[in-house]
Amino acid sequence: MDTLPPPPGVPAAPIPPRPPAAPQAADPLQTGKPHRPRRRLRRVLQAVAAAALIALGVVGGVALRPPVESSSEYAALGAELAAATSESSRQADTIAGYVRQESAMKAREAAAAAKENGFAQREQEAAKREQDVTKKEADLTAREKAFEERQTKVAQSQITDGLHVVGKDVQPGVYSTTGGSGRNPLGCYYAWMSGTGSDAEIVDNNIVKGPATVTLRDGEVFESSSCAPWTKQG
Repeated sequence: MDTLPPPPGVPAAPIPPRPPAAPQAADPLQTGKPHRPRRRLRRVLQAVAAAALIALGVVGGVALRPPVESSSEYAALGAELAAATSESSRQADTIAGYVRQESAMKAREAAAAAKENGFAQREQEAAKREQDVTKKEADLTAREKAFEERQTKVAQSQITDGLHVVGKDVQPGVYSTTGGSGRNPLGCYYAWMSGTGSDAEIVDNNIVKGPATVTLRDGEVFESSSCAPWTKQG
């Protein structure tokens, strides 16, 4: 407390000295340390108590919290996981189905290609056979033509039974026969006629049972009956 100054003319009274401060008891928590106020100790105790209360609250909250498995969030996550697993399995089945379809398509394409190759090979074989047949037909036609030519040549060099115009049906020349053909017991009959009509007259004729030779000239009409073929000589 501050003192007032003395009135004028009054000597100032001497100021008594302060009594010494009473010694304070040593703080058991600060033994061996410098002295600190008790107020700080109270703050420390309050902080410790607050921390203890917070710890008790946390422990109590953890102890009182229901299991995670029983929460709606856990159930929702489980449902989402199951749905995702099912969708993944469905997609895997779909992809496997696509793979099987692709494999089946490739197999069918390979089978179709094999069939096409088989068809192409058979077509080539058929074309070759057709070429062979064409060649054989050409050879056969050539042989038939040669045979017909030989027949024509033989026919031109032989005379059979019937009425023939020399120079038209047969060639002029000398012809011989071995005799009768056996159809007539009298033998081989031959004659020169005046024409080919039913009213033609016999110019000359003969009948033999053995060999005979005749000379035919261009324009004559020669008839042979029951005779072996007449063959041209020379």
